[in-house]
Amino acid sequence: MKSNFIILSLFILFTIQYAHSFMFEVRPGPDEKCIIEEFRADTLVNGDYEVSDKITKNLAYPSELVMNSMSMRFSIRDPRTGLLFDKNDAKKGSFSFTAQEAGEYFFCFQDSYIPGAPIMPLGRTVSLNMKTGIEANDFSDVVTKGQLQPSEVELKKIEEVVDKIKEEILYMRGREETMRNTNESTNARVAWLTALCLFVLIGTAGFQITYLKRYFKQRKLI
Repeated sequence: MKSNFIILSLFILFTIQYAHSFMFEVRPGPDEKCIIEEFRADTLVNGDYEVSDKITKNLAYPSELVMNSMSMRFSIRDPRTGLLFDKNDAKKGSFSFTAQEAGEYFFCFQDSYIPGAPIMPLGRTVSLNMKTGIEANDFSDVVTKGQLQPSEVELKKIEEVVDKIKEEILYMRGREETMRNTNESTNARVAWLTALCLFVLIGTAGFQITYLKRYFKQRKLI
């Protein structure tokens, strides 16, 4: 039992804090290229992005010419498609937000040519890094200012991990209770539906027997 609890705790630990890194190609055009991530409510998310000045086919164009010929738009949208972050002519930067509601969040890039661009590259490479949970908390400022020692920062991280594990266990318990109530309600409805179907079948059978007996008597067959 103890080993199962340890495994569950480790699993929760890895699910409540993680970092993702993506690198992909974005070609110019009207279509966006999006990374979709699902977050729980009140999840802290931060990260950074960088648009490479090197084009996909490695043609010998100067970096400045490539960056001045194209414009990358980077946007972040919540489950209701509301804009959380919107940057035109994005080259390099960072972002941070707290998910207000659970659901899928969209990290989208759209590249386009600037009117009168001297060159027409086929596409550029984008790198996107995201951190959530404990990994998203930045303790570098308190260490730099001397408010906490590195060992105290590690203890603070462990404390927050324990708090997150507790929150996750309570969340999973609530979900389990909700699912159990849903199953019990569904089973009760199925039982009532079965009883209703049985009552209808018995009533239909009784009606058919009564009708046939009356019909045969009227025809003097019995």
